Amino acid sequence: MSALRDALLGLNRFDLVHMSDDQFRALAGQVLEAQQDDRRENQILAYKPVSDVAVQVHRSTARYVCIGGGNGASKTETALAHVVQLATGMFSEALDPITRLALRTQFRGPINVRVVVESLTTTLGPIILPKLQWWKWSGFDEPGGERGHWGWVPRKCLVGGSWARAWSEKPRVLRVFCFDPDNPDKILGESMFQFMAHNQDPSDFASGDFHHVIHDEPPLGATWRENEARTMRVGGKMWLAMTWPDNPAIPIDWIYDTLYEPGRPGPSKVANIDWFEMWTVHNPHLAPEYIEEQRQKWEREGGTAVLETRLYGRPIRFSNRVHALFTNHEVWWCRECKETSTIPAHCLKCGALAHSLVRYCHVQDFPHRPFPTIFLLDPHPRKPHMGLWVQVDTWDNLWVVAECVVPGGPDDVMNEVRRIETELGLNVVARVGDAKMLGSPSGAKRDVTWRDEFDAAGLALDLSDSSDVGRARVDEYLRVDPDREQPRLHFHPRCTGAIRQMLRFVWDDFVRPEKHDQKQKTKEKDDDFPALLRYCLNLDPRFQWLSRGAPILKTRG
Repeated sequence: MSALRDALLGLNRFDLVHMSDDQFRALAGQVLEAQQDDRRENQILAYKPVSDVAVQVHRSTARYVCIGGGNGASKTETALAHVVQLATGMFSEALDPITRLALRTQFRGPINVRVVVESLTTTLGPIILPKLQWWKWSGFDEPGGERGHWGWVPRKCLVGGSWARAWSEKPRVLRVFCFDPDNPDKILGESMFQFMAHNQDPSDFASGDFHHVIHDEPPLGATWRENEARTMRVGGKMWLAMTWPDNPAIPIDWIYDTLYEPGRPGPSKVANIDWFEMWTVHNPHLAPEYIEEQRQKWEREGGTAVLETRLYGRPIRFSNRVHALFTNHEVWWCRECKETSTIPAHCLKCGALAHSLVRYCHVQDFPHRPFPTIFLLDPHPRKPHMGLWVQVDTWDNLWVVAECVVPGGPDDVMNEVRRIETELGLNVVARVGDAKMLGSPSGAKRDVTWRDEFDAAGLALDLSDSSDVGRARVDEYLRVDPDREQPRLHFHPRCTGAIRQMLRFVWDDFVRPEKHDQKQKTKEKDDDFPALLRYCLNLDPRFQWLSRGAPILKTRG
């Protein structure tokens, strides 16, 4: 390329004008061929993020960068292109100034990178390495087309001048030169890429220091933790690029709990965790007709849930949730078909466009209002007592405004109740407790019940209606009211225990479900706060009654 450039610089207008057509075509062919060679050998310099979400990935300063995406959404490509630039010091000239600056700011010279793939035999060789090898083409188009790219590692960065010399097969290590971004001719040192697999024993990962660890698809929790320890001494970053399994039985709850929930924008967002969702439909390197064909196939085979996972990177989690309508993230309700969609672009059910969609979330920050409030208590003899405060507004909507988890006895509960109600200025007009527990003996004396103990502590409680009718009514209040275009049940972000249990409260299963019909009972786990909501809805609470002080219970003699 340099020789051709020198020759072209030596040409003047006279030379060009007096060239024959054959000479000019030959020169043009040389130029195009040189450009193609340069692109192939330095593809990273032409890297463009596939979407706005990919741009945000590159700009992230979080220690934990997680990408949940649809199939073919360019999750792994984005992560690899990011670390290749940091490892080689060669930054894309096609990035916007802000993104380029963000990447340059993260540059720290030669680095160690660990890439963990699904399999060394079926994933590393056929899929991952070609994305790095400069002479290999990955994409929908023929080599050199717009929908694809050559391998990301520049030829000039390979230690020894070739892949064969830079690559060590047995340890699966690739060594690359790291250049000074401000002086492309100056080598700062060597960066290292190490490749491992999810099916290796977690103890295999217990060595080395790494500035970036990329997990391609979900690892075991033990593997993640071991790699996490490898980044501590150098202040490294943990990466996860994955498509959620469409089988909810696959054990990846730890990812949902420790990365997805705290990494998503919203009330529970943690500063050093970023979770991004990349959609298949936003990858310009894929043919639209291919995407549509796959979309129809996924929808036929698995319905909307599988479609959202495969195309939009949304998790299928707790498919047997009792209150499956509850969501602590923004979703969209369709005015046309009255169904819920998890994407703002269009309704997944009927195809209605964005203007027909209404955004909502059951968890939202709302100010204090002096609405009548119901306090509900689930007492326990062997674990903490759990309480919930629910306000009823003038339209009979319910607002879960506060919760408490109190170890100890009735006096401890009373003290915490008094503190929270004073702090929030709650207008409590009714107090209800679990009828079964309140009616049971509190100790050795069978004639002294838990209700008596709470009475003595100053916390008088009516007995709940514990029927299952209230469970169906909870779902009614979670459903969007067509008239108001919003649900009737809302949770303040401070009610973390209630939110967590609403996401995890599930129906029970038989040990061998294939031999039985579904159980019609819930698991006795994560059921405390949902039970209190059931008691609340069994009261059929109405603002008009509560604001007048009219009794809604007749369970106290």
